[in-house]
Amino acid sequence: MKTDRCVAVLLLVGLLVAPVSYASQDRANIDPIDPLNPDQAVAWKATLGSYRDSVTKSNATDINLRGNTQDTKFWLGYYQDQDNFTQSRAGFEQSTSLASYGQLISSLQVASGGFVGGSITWDGKQDNVDGFSPLLGWGRTNTKTYYNLNFDPNDSVLWGGTYSQSQLGQFSLYQIFDDRLKTGQRVTHLVWRGTLLNAMGLTLDAFERSGASDVGESKVKGNGLSATLDVRNYFVRVAYDQKANFTDANITRLAVGFRF
Repeated sequence: MKTDRCVAVLLLVGLLVAPVSYASQDRANIDPIDPLNPDQAVAWKATLGSYRDSVTKSNATDINLRGNTQDTKFWLGYYQDQDNFTQSRAGFEQSTSLASYGQLISSLQVASGGFVGGSITWDGKQDNVDGFSPLLGWGRTNTKTYYNLNFDPNDSVLWGGTYSQSQLGQFSLYQIFDDRLKTGQRVTHLVWRGTLLNAMGLTLDAFERSGASDVGESKVKGNGLSATLDVRNYFVRVAYDQKANFTDANITRLAVGFRF
């Protein structure tokens, strides 16, 4: 089965929907660290997500509260679908500077039902330095039932890189693939993050996936696109996930939130 944003950059955790188990690595699509005010010990962000399955016409919701300091992130989340399946989760992520070699990020997430997942990722990008940098990540879970909200495999390896340029923004190309459960799951992401007029931020994530939901199941292929717009302390994310979690489900996602 799978895990929230417990993915890249430690195979971070996320916030989306659809059943399947394993773990996940959504590196370039993770949110940047929310800025801290001089008198603020922790920067907070609250998100409400709604997910619509275009095949079964079912709906699900997810709420997430996340806080961060300069080097640490932590979160609480709660998911519920139309069939009254619920799952609570909590996670923690720590970033360690490697000076001119970027940073090492480790994460741990637990969820009701006995799920435990973790990851470690090397992000070679230095702060405020343009150019190419590598991404390498590895994630593992105890394979307990988990509603994966980012739709990428969690027991997996991540590899790729980023290119940053002050005028163009940041481009990330990376791939996440199952290296443990023999499902053939593989997701390739191309992500652009930049700034628009009036300091608005925009993130676009185009991806392609292939693989089976479990060993022995038929393989599927699908594509998807996610767009996130940041306006001051508010943001909205719209996404379409074809063959989400390597099933026949096509998921439309809408998430809104604010920082405080």
